[in-house]
Amino acid sequence: MESDYLQEVSSIKTSLVLTLFSLLITSPTLGAKRDFKSIANEQPNASYNPFHIRVKVGAGLPELQVAGMDIQRTIHASKNIKKFNGRKRIKFNCQNFARNNRNNDLLKTPYLLASLNSSTGLISFNDHKYHGEIHVVSNPKTEGCDVVNELPLDTYISSLLSREMNSAWPIEALKAQAVAARSYAVHKILSKQVSRGYGHEAYYDLENSEKHQVSGNFFDATAKTAKASLLTKGEVLVATDGKVVPTFFHASCGGHTLRPEQVWENPISGYNNVICDSCAEKSAWDGDIDTERLQKFIAWMQKKNFLPKDIIVKNFTFLPSSEKSNNVRLYLNDKPYIVKKSHFRRYFGRKIISSNNFKSTFNKKTKILTVHGKGLGHGVGMCQVGAKRMADKKVTYKEILAHYFPGLKLVKLY
Repeated sequence: MESDYLQEVSSIKTSLVLTLFSLLITSPTLGAKRDFKSIANEQPNASYNPFHIRVKVGAGLPELQVAGMDIQRTIHASKNIKKFNGRKRIKFNCQNFARNNRNNDLLKTPYLLASLNSSTGLISFNDHKYHGEIHVVSNPKTEGCDVVNELPLDTYISSLLSREMNSAWPIEALKAQAVAARSYAVHKILSKQVSRGYGHEAYYDLENSEKHQVSGNFFDATAKTAKASLLTKGEVLVATDGKVVPTFFHASCGGHTLRPEQVWENPISGYNNVICDSCAEKSAWDGDIDTERLQKFIAWMQKKNFLPKDIIVKNFTFLPSSEKSNNVRLYLNDKPYIVKKSHFRRYFGRKIISSNNFKSTFNKKTKILTVHGKGLGHGVGMCQVGAKRMADKKVTYKEILAHYFPGLKLVKLY
């Protein structure tokens, strides 16, 4: 096993690290990203893809191992490049590195420590094989490292389809999902809006999680998902001003979709409420929320500034809400307030509030809120169940996208 490379990094003098840091943040591997204009001016080529995406696949790990055939390992601070013949497993002790550099102001932001790639094009981390490169980045909030997988965008899409949708579903549904996921990813790449805390200093474009998109690994891609990615290569959805917008999707809307501002804070150009007959009768659910949990929910809303913090809650009542409303009316000490349905789902989670499409009733005697809903997920953008059923009826992926995103236009970016 390779000796602990992070001990080598920690022994480098701070002055050398500071000098190299200015080079690292604009390095060819993880440097500044091209903007939309420069990409549009590139010479078109059938095999050309200007986009590589960087996906965070591990976070705050005290130690980790990377393995592969004929690995090339680069330690960026010392510019040390080493090649290993045959199969090699390399261990990273991030915890020791973090402790040895605890007082280094440089490490208060993410720092690119090492990059690894294999001549085979595949490298293993956490019992999964990944295409492309693996980057090890310091995590300022923990005594650990983040792991970032950098790979071609369309390769990323082909493995993602098996995780975000069923790979056995009709090809037109998979193609619609490919365009939606690619549009979301390209928006993240171009906008550099992955991290509120670190902005462009974060060495990744999005996370492998439900916060962004659930991506796969080498074994998740199938012939069908690869075909869906290839047949939609370079295609994204844009607003009327030509900008790529974040394109959202969810499992099942339960009959109608929502606009981003109905669930989150900010409106996004090109979204409309869409009727979805394909899944209106499915995915019904219900549940009860007792007094104690409602009290904690109200306290949480005060903490988050969704309700005034200075209110001392003596009594509360929820008025009945319909499925058509995006809000629930709440009375605190006989004074009315509006609560977004999305706040219920955000606090109680999907096990209790499976979607934002629900109606509710409140029992004043027992102080129990009963919810009845349809669908699964946030309800914004493309309904995956609806897309699948449309594809079953021979509806094309372009028609599916036009239905769920009537205010957006399909273009070929590369």
